[in-house]
Amino acid sequence: MPKMRTVDAIVQILEKEGATEAFGLPGAAINPLYSAMKDHGGIRHTLHRHVEGASHAADGYSRATGKIGLCLGTSGPAGTDMITGLYAAIADSIPMLCITGQAPTNVLHKEDFQAVDIESIAKPVTKYAVTVLEPGLVPGTFAKASRSCARTVPARR
Repeated sequence: MPKMRTVDAIVQILEKEGATEAFGLPGAAINPLYSAMKDHGGIRHTLHRHVEGASHAADGYSRATGKIGLCLGTSGPAGTDMITGLYAAIADSIPMLCITGQAPTNVLHKEDFQAVDIESIAKPVTKYAVTVLEPGLVPGTFAKASRSCARTVPARR
């Protein structure tokens, strides 16, 4: 069986779930996902100067279209910058999916500011927050995340 890169699997799952638009800011830990999105070509990206603005754009996109708003950022501070947008979305039951890159697992929980525990920070303002530590967990994790993003308010008419 041929091997697939984790980021290619993520993009295929996102496309299957109907993602067509992403908002965010590239950075070292998320750049492989951006590369895979470019290779696949099915998800358009809108570049922002700050990830907090991207999270609000993803929230607004979801409100306006009824589709899942997708926000992307690198590890560390980008994840924490998404929190205000996540809070605004969950307060109004708006589906949004935020994805951050992550520092290598050998530096997690070692006080490196790029290795912040974003899962613990995001849990109070999300239905589902997880750190994926093994590539084989990506399909199940993204399926659960997509189910968690199911719209809980009526779609726009």
